[in-house]
Amino acid sequence: MNHEKDPRKGRKTVISVRPWGNIHLIVRNQKCSVDLTHIKPGERSSLHSHEIRYELFHFLDEGAYLELDGKTFQPEVNEEFMIAPGVKHRFWAKDREFRMLVICFGKWIQEDQVRHKDDYGRK
Repeated sequence: MNHEKDPRKGRKTVISVRPWGNIHLIVRNQKCSVDLTHIKPGERSSLHSHEIRYELFHFLDEGAYLELDGKTFQPEVNEEFMIAPGVKHRFWAKDREFRMLVICFGKWIQEDQVRHKDDYGRK
């Protein structure tokens, strides 16, 4: 995916409507790593990018902020963003905690992360 396009257009989720509710089919039959990430109020991640992996952010709560290559978004519940390798990104919470699923496609290794700016002094 070209990161200059809108990252919300590369949606992976299929919504299956049932009489009792909905199922969000986020990932099926793919090699990936999945994290449930909690962000505390007033905190933010480093501005970073990845050289190898794609990341799909699936927001579970309101209150999230997301920066992608200098552009800021306020994702809604169940909104998704596909983040391509090389895209500088960070997320934060202002007033309340939020959760998101982070689905990584490609090999997950710590050395893939390139930190550009960090509020906590990490290299």
